[in-house]
Amino acid sequence: MKTNNTHTSKFDRTLLLRGGLFLVGAILLVQLFIVQIVHHDYYSAAALAEHVKKFEVSAERGKIYMNDGYATVPVVLNEKKYLVYADPKYIQSSDYTAEQLQQLIGGDLNQLEELLKKDTRYVVLAKKVDRSVADRIKEQKIKGVGLKEISVRTYPQGKMASQVLGFVNDDNQGQYGFEEYYNQQLSGKNGLQQKITDINGVPLAINNNQEQQDPIAGDDVTLSLDLRMQKIVEERLQENVTRTSSKSGSAVLIDANTGKITAMANVPTYDPSQYASQPDISIFLNTATNGAWEPGSVMKPLMMSTAFNEQKLNPGSTYFDKGSVQISDRTIKNSMEWGARNMSMNDIITKSLNTGAVYMMQSLGGGQIDEQARTTWYQYLTERYGFGRSTNIELAGEQGGSVIGPKDPDGVAVRYANMSFGQGLTVTPLQLAAAYAALINGGTYYQPSILSSVKTSSGEQAVPPKVVKTNVISPQVSQDIRAVLQLSASQNNKPALRDGYAIGAKSGTAEVVGDDGAYKTDAYNGAYIGFIAGKDKAYVLIVRLDEPKTSGFASAQAAIAWAAISNEVLNIVPIAPM
Repeated sequence: MKTNNTHTSKFDRTLLLRGGLFLVGAILLVQLFIVQIVHHDYYSAAALAEHVKKFEVSAERGKIYMNDGYATVPVVLNEKKYLVYADPKYIQSSDYTAEQLQQLIGGDLNQLEELLKKDTRYVVLAKKVDRSVADRIKEQKIKGVGLKEISVRTYPQGKMASQVLGFVNDDNQGQYGFEEYYNQQLSGKNGLQQKITDINGVPLAINNNQEQQDPIAGDDVTLSLDLRMQKIVEERLQENVTRTSSKSGSAVLIDANTGKITAMANVPTYDPSQYASQPDISIFLNTATNGAWEPGSVMKPLMMSTAFNEQKLNPGSTYFDKGSVQISDRTIKNSMEWGARNMSMNDIITKSLNTGAVYMMQSLGGGQIDEQARTTWYQYLTERYGFGRSTNIELAGEQGGSVIGPKDPDGVAVRYANMSFGQGLTVTPLQLAAAYAALINGGTYYQPSILSSVKTSSGEQAVPPKVVKTNVISPQVSQDIRAVLQLSASQNNKPALRDGYAIGAKSGTAEVVGDDGAYKTDAYNGAYIGFIAGKDKAYVLIVRLDEPKTSGFASAQAAIAWAAISNEVLNIVPIAPM
């Protein structure tokens, strides 16, 4: 009996062991079935994800050109550089790899090491690396380190038109100027590239999981800026800002019959390829489009055109000038003493009479600055000459300036009297240039534009002039204003005169508002604006100098700069005489 019990016990243990092994095997088979059959797609994707890298392929940014009168010339191109990145998962020794990389790309060793230790799958180690450095990194075959080809903006013309162009930041986004305004069209559409890598993160040359979505290049554009004129305006503006020790300066040259900008410059300026090294970002601003200021007496011809067009006055009208005029509780005087006497419409412009501007303003209200007078002047300023709103030029950050309405609590008679000679409102140099174009071209206001043509994948298309408003003033009034501006230039800026060409202009000196909100007593801004006309071409040029330190009127200094620019334009650019 004892022997049988022992045998039975051994048999039972063997059977139990076999059953246990069978059960374990069954469980394993079920798990394998679940992993390989039921959850096959999930685990396959997870395994593949360990070796799949997706790379965004940057589209080539559109190039920017100007015209030099004979051909298009590149002003913004693209240069191939490389971005160095790493996948810290594959970095076995962060300190050793950091030392390797520092010898190639430079930088702070500790910072590189910290980046290689990050708990992430992608870190940028260096940007804008040259091809020679990229080739050395490839030769080293550093595990977990890769290269991405990128495009960097280059500027064959150096600093030329920097505030007009703007720049492109490290994220390939346009900043300021045209680059920001036209960023979407210039950027194109990035592509996508998916690659399978080995265990070290190195892309495999051949596999069945490659995906490719080709990038679409951005539009190429040709600006309306004329390279010859742009160079002249920049050089003469810089020369005169230096000569007068002015705080800053700006200038705009616009085709009066199309609204196309042929030159736009600011001083001081900067090198767009070195934008990151600029300590003061205000240098990126384009004062010609976003530097609204009180322009002074350059508004008087616009005031005159309003009185003429409303048939309240005409070129033969006169008035008795006492040398001052009382408006409410304020006394408005002329900047120079002429004595009490009769003055003509020509005198108002050639002698720059503030009292004359007020007289023209009063004429709109039957002899007083009433609501009718204020409303009429306001409508001409805003609805006809485009002040108080942006011009919609293709440049980022444009200001609209400020024109107080006739029913505003501040829109009283004194303010409107001041507005008649360019104080109490703010405008930009571009707005003035566009308004003067309508003033002298027969009365058509063109939208200012910096674009000449756009080249897309479907071809190149010219950007035609855009008429915003016709009959701003009558052709006869336009002719009358041209005549008085020519008289003003002949009496006040003889160096600007040229045989065979119609030259007319007006000066403006304005007080400067200080930080305390009050006008400074020792600082003035000067402006000079006018037209240069030949047989079939007419340009409006404005020069603005901020706080020149030389003696005399600030506007007289701007007039010197204006004459230098206009004469050189006529010397170099073929404009047929009248």
